[in-house]
Amino acid sequence: MGRPIGSSNRERPFADALRVALRSGNPHRLRAIAEKLIQKALDGDLPAIRDLADRLDGKPAQAIERSDVMVEMLTDAELLLIAAGGLPEALSETSYPKICAPTGD
Repeated sequence: MGRPIGSSNRERPFADALRVALRSGNPHRLRAIAEKLIQKALDGDLPAIRDLADRLDGKPAQAIERSDVMVEMLTDAELLLIAAGGLPEALSETSYPKICAPTGD
């Protein structure tokens, strides 16, 4: 479980220590590390390829998998969420148009 939303703990001691270590001594340390990552990716190392892709393109959005539920059983909000590409924020009842069958009126 991650840090609660709204937590004031924004310290990242490990990241800070890495930045200090990379900036001290040889100014080309970070470039050498990047070159090694690129070389591993060129050698076919799948995690290195993923790391490069995530850094360059950003991590892919998480897919919403609902194959266990029939479409007719999903709520309007769930259908809209799927159609919108799986937006992470919750939709309120008033923030989207109703998706429903004709009423016959």
